[in-house]
Amino acid sequence: MLPVVTAEQMRAIDRHAIDELGIPGIVLMENAGSGVVREMLKFSPDLSRKNIFIFCGKGNNGGDGFVIARHLLHLGSKVRILLAGKLSELKGDAQVNANSSLNMGIQVEELSADNLHQSDHKLRHCDIIVDAVFGTGLNKPASGFMEKVIDKINQFEKFVVSVDINSGVDSDSGQLIGPHVLSDLTFALACWKPSHLLHPSVGIMKETRLIDIGIPTMAIKTQAIQVHKLEADDIKSYFNKRASNTHKGSYGHALVLAGSRGKSGSAGLTALAVLRSGAGLCTLALPASCQKAFEVHPLEVMTLPLAETENGTLALKAKESILDLIKGKSALAIGPGITTDPETVALLGDLLPSIQCPLVLDADALNAIASHKNWLELLQSETVLTPHPKEMSRLMGLPTSEIQSNRIATTAKFARDHSVTVVLKGSPSLIGFSDGSVVVNATGNAGMATGGSGDVLTGIITGFMAQGLSSEQATLAGVYVHGQAGDDFDDAESQTTLIAGDLLRCLPETLKQLLP
Repeated sequence: MLPVVTAEQMRAIDRHAIDELGIPGIVLMENAGSGVVREMLKFSPDLSRKNIFIFCGKGNNGGDGFVIARHLLHLGSKVRILLAGKLSELKGDAQVNANSSLNMGIQVEELSADNLHQSDHKLRHCDIIVDAVFGTGLNKPASGFMEKVIDKINQFEKFVVSVDINSGVDSDSGQLIGPHVLSDLTFALACWKPSHLLHPSVGIMKETRLIDIGIPTMAIKTQAIQVHKLEADDIKSYFNKRASNTHKGSYGHALVLAGSRGKSGSAGLTALAVLRSGAGLCTLALPASCQKAFEVHPLEVMTLPLAETENGTLALKAKESILDLIKGKSALAIGPGITTDPETVALLGDLLPSIQCPLVLDADALNAIASHKNWLELLQSETVLTPHPKEMSRLMGLPTSEIQSNRIATTAKFARDHSVTVVLKGSPSLIGFSDGSVVVNATGNAGMATGGSGDVLTGIITGFMAQGLSSEQATLAGVYVHGQAGDDFDDAESQTTLIAGDLLRCLPETLKQLLP
């Protein structure tokens, strides 16, 4: 997994590389600038024919911009630097690279409030603007002259490349704290920062890429990094090739407790996702009146009718039947479509103390627990909760807005406080573990904001658990695969037309990419 670091952690990593490992800061700056140009060439092979303006700040981000200018000039690009300040104010490595640019004949214009509009005509006719003004050091809104500089970068709606982080963005929070640069391409230097991955900040970056600037892994490991970005390679080892002499019992038997009158579809989606993710057997237990609809379809799912209330929800009388069903099961999912009928909620409270197998709780099971928070202490360590932000709001007793503005911190706190694995669904989905660590999953798209999508996720995680993956492994793999199935459908069709059943149909091809 790739580390996701705060601005403070990144500064400490830089200092260790420079002071303890003896890598000169100017070398790291050179690597950053040259790396940006190499990546720009991948997007624009004809970069040598482009007219490029580089907005530089007075710090190290500006120094990166001066390096970029030198390498672009070497390619043959037409380059001009607009410095948000005076050359005499530059220090250290930024000053060295500014002097090199000047010595190579690159034109550097010192911007001020008086001459900010002087280059408008040339900017209007340029091809690319590079934003190297602030970097990760900003933690308050840009104002005054610097706000006008940011506005100038956005004004002409050119192809914009931001270096490390878009100027005006707080790199840690993911929040848009003030005026900010809108980029077509943002290059994260050395490590991902939270705002490269979290909304709303990620929404102003059309595309992001990570650039290695030569900081050794040992420097990164000096920091207690608790947040990481999930990659496909991180989960491939979880999947083994099936032996030829195995049978359906070799791949687990999952139980899905779901559904109610009018909401049996969510139960079906979850059960089918269990099987599509590779589990050998799946039993769907649901209210008796709902079970009739599943006698023929889906054919592959075994169903069992349970005692129900007059409202068509699971009744307390179903308790003993459910406890018998749980015996010998590899994994259990509870929640999709069960409603918060008082009797059904009471049933859940009676069941939780007796559940020993790996468990996934979703939807109305979470809403029931939110009204009885002491039930959280009844959960085993192999329990996974999959709330969306509103459900997490109820579980934590916090406004949804606070959950959304502090997604990483709240995910970490909930998982640590209750010793469970939690998936805070959304864009991106976050996975929190009992040790306080958080993993960011970047697969998935807006088309997955559709009814039943979460039910499919519950089924995938349950199916992986049934096959013997730990709750941590099953959740990481489940969230990644779920999102990738959505991306695969988007590639083939469109986000607009995606429905939850499409995720099920895409799962075979998505999993094929990961299977040995």
